[in-house]
Amino acid sequence: MGAGFVRSIQAVVPSVAPGSAWAQRDIGPTLRRFFGAFYNGDVWAVYRRYKNIDVENTGWISYEDLAEILFLPEFNLLFIFDAFSQQNALIDARELLVMVCLFSSSKLSEKCGLFMTLFDSSHSGTCTAAEVANFATLALQVLGRCTGAPVRAKDVAVAMQDELSDVLPLYREAVNRLGSEATFKEERIFGQDEVDEICSTFRPVYDDLPIGQDPPPNCVAPPAPDWEKTANAAVTHSRPATSQVRQLNRTLTEVELHQMALLGGLGHADEDEDREQAAEILKEKSMIRQKEIEEKEAAKAAIQPARGWMIIHGADFVSLSKDINHFRHLFVKCVAQALDVPSGVITIVDITPGSVVVEFLVHPSMRGGDRRTAVELLIALAEHIINGKSVLRRGHFRDYAASAELLVGETRKTAVRPLSITDGIICCDQAVQCCNPQAVLEEVLARLDTELKRAEAAEERCKEAVADLRRRDESVTALKKHVKLARQQEEEQKEVERDAEMKEFGEQLRRLEEIAKQRHFEVKEDQHDKEVTEFKEELDHIEEQQRRPS
Repeated sequence: MGAGFVRSIQAVVPSVAPGSAWAQRDIGPTLRRFFGAFYNGDVWAVYRRYKNIDVENTGWISYEDLAEILFLPEFNLLFIFDAFSQQNALIDARELLVMVCLFSSSKLSEKCGLFMTLFDSSHSGTCTAAEVANFATLALQVLGRCTGAPVRAKDVAVAMQDELSDVLPLYREAVNRLGSEATFKEERIFGQDEVDEICSTFRPVYDDLPIGQDPPPNCVAPPAPDWEKTANAAVTHSRPATSQVRQLNRTLTEVELHQMALLGGLGHADEDEDREQAAEILKEKSMIRQKEIEEKEAAKAAIQPARGWMIIHGADFVSLSKDINHFRHLFVKCVAQALDVPSGVITIVDITPGSVVVEFLVHPSMRGGDRRTAVELLIALAEHIINGKSVLRRGHFRDYAASAELLVGETRKTAVRPLSITDGIICCDQAVQCCNPQAVLEEVLARLDTELKRAEAAEERCKEAVADLRRRDESVTALKKHVKLARQQEEEQKEVERDAEMKEFGEQLRRLEEIAKQRHFEVKEDQHDKEVTEFKEELDHIEEQQRRPS
């Protein structure tokens, strides 16, 4: 964000050399060791675990929640809780997620993508300048906890207002049109591209910080995909044996109830009644436990990503690979826009030839009341590809989407079409094919119905086009007749005007001839009078000479 934000970073972290506040407090190096091995996928996994826990969206995390969100040893969790908890009670969820993202080894643009997701109050994928200032302030405050330097939100906001117009022409145009205050608080013009352009202004300073360099060698490894089972096992093995004695009022387990039923140890005189009551309690407990397992499995499935394979038949991989980063950005942005989810939900795994195969992951959004699972999002994407009037087919991705085919599955060989996702039984592997005829028939009928509707719509459009063409032909014929008549009238008018001009010209010519004759007669009379006068003068002169004496 220009020189002002660079000065803010340098004021918070003036040095990381030995003896500096960064090294002496040891919070920054320790957090870097905790999360240096985390990359973009791990950071988003932390975000999804938080969203799955904070279902009421309180924005605060207890120590127990922290243990479920970050699968770290207890002394590491205590260190984080001591550094970031407020009054030793709760942690601000945004601050925790910004801290994990900031000290991870994700790219700077990927970190900003998560920040935008956390602070985008409109859930539209774009932020106002005020929201960008808020997550920049919180990032500086997290760094300030590592050095003890204070950070004021007002200073960051003022620096942004002073320098954004110089960095982004679009923001400058909005300021000229709406004013500085309204643009800063209300205009949502900051997408991923604009934030990346802002990041380029302070990237050299960021690269000099430990969070912008390679992770240290002693980093804590991120949790494995089965982190929840591992965590439960670790808690079970690490629980002291004396805790079982202290918990006198706890609920009896199924094994204990079963043993008491066999031994008649429920305290009644009638042994048969004891066994029946124990069996009923055991049955109720079993049903409750089964329900809890199903709920946990459903909750776990709700946050699991789904793998998709988009095969673009009309694209050339060699030409596309020349600007692969632009294609990646275009794919993520257009797919997210079509599904109405943040860009961080879409993760490209790989792009390979044949013609162009995009392997990607779709995570559940879990934002703004969006409860769609990853599989439901892929089905919605398939509908966008089929529909020629969809946002995806009419947007910037239209040249690729027109020839795209979508498959869903963990591998390319086992991937199936979206309409058969629920069955999961249509698998094709080169020359070997195993399928369920009923599923194939349903898919064929569904596609046939879709194509029939498209054909009917096309036929209606064709009829409308033919009728419109006939109307246009009639209009053209009428216009031709009108033009021909207008030309005839114009020619007749020109002939009348030409005759009038010729008649007027003849009249003028006769008048000129009369004037010329009159002038010629007058000239002759003047010449005659002159000759008579000269003759008289000569005659008078002769007479005068004769009168003189000789």
